[in-house]
Amino acid sequence: MLPWQLAPLQRLISRGDTLPHALLIHGRNGVGKLEFAKALAQSLLCEAPEDGMACGTCPACRWFQDGNHPDFREILPASLTNEADVDNAGAGADADADADDKDKKKSREIKIDQIRGVSDFMTLSTHRHGYRVLLIHPAEAMNLAAANALLKTLEEPASRSVILLVSDQLGRLLATIRSRCQRVLIPMPESAVAVAWLTAQGLSNPEAGLAAAGGAPLDAIRFGEADYQAARNAFVAALAEPDFDYVLTAQNLEKSDLPMVLGWLQTWTNDLVLQKMTGKILFHRDRLRSIEKISALLELPRLFRFETELRRTRRLINHPLNARLLLEQLLIAYKQAISSRPNSAPKAGRAG
Repeated sequence: MLPWQLAPLQRLISRGDTLPHALLIHGRNGVGKLEFAKALAQSLLCEAPEDGMACGTCPACRWFQDGNHPDFREILPASLTNEADVDNAGAGADADADADDKDKKKSREIKIDQIRGVSDFMTLSTHRHGYRVLLIHPAEAMNLAAANALLKTLEEPASRSVILLVSDQLGRLLATIRSRCQRVLIPMPESAVAVAWLTAQGLSNPEAGLAAAGGAPLDAIRFGEADYQAARNAFVAALAEPDFDYVLTAQNLEKSDLPMVLGWLQTWTNDLVLQKMTGKILFHRDRLRSIEKISALLELPRLFRFETELRRTRRLINHPLNARLLLEQLLIAYKQAISSRPNSAPKAGRAG
């Protein structure tokens, strides 16, 4: 249980039998939306709750913690699991001949067969005579067929059943799904609360980590990991140089998680916009001089166009694509956006 989530969790639990059958848990990255959803699920399934909260010791809590509670199901994309992609499962020896190829085939989407696979679960009687809980995350990963299949369950909810949808990007969900769920916003914690928690987790410089993460504590934890920090610092250092080699930069990040890299590019762009408009920055305080230098030369309309393209691309990254080529294209667009010569096309340096 994350300390800043206790109050909103208690408010939901206190509703008892009036708890909505579908909750849409949303908020920015790094605030613990999934952790909140799982804490709520465990509290609903607990057989000896203390003030409505999970006791952590009853059989139901132990089953939940071990991942085998009979009245709980979790749906997520194959790319976030150790299991084979639904569409590739059962393909025989050719499907797993090469581990790298297998990983590349794992879908970032939640597919219709995954939703259909829990339809009976949502209608049958519970094993423990309590709640039945279905958790879907990230909800925006559902493709259109999966989302439409879920709609049928949302429209005809079974008694004592709760569906928890966790989303980073509400705009990517069908409007009909959003309208059938009660939204639960997970807020950013106060800085003092977040710093105290990060200190307890052993982060050496929690204030700096929290600032780099834009106030999101779970992102700050990731920022403290050596490999993550090295890759992020190298990428940001490249962005800080208007004449950086976009081919080499994309090549160096070829094996990195693309959504993560695009998130880095988004926060850097956000700081450029903030600096240009307000003279302040939020994420990269250690790069203040570089940001000031770039902001002094750029034109906001071009940067806004790039930001629009970047946001559009981030909405589409669940679809199959060549990650390196996509990143190269975005970095070209970024170089054009910050160039003091708007009509000049950037040239790539040598990649090796």
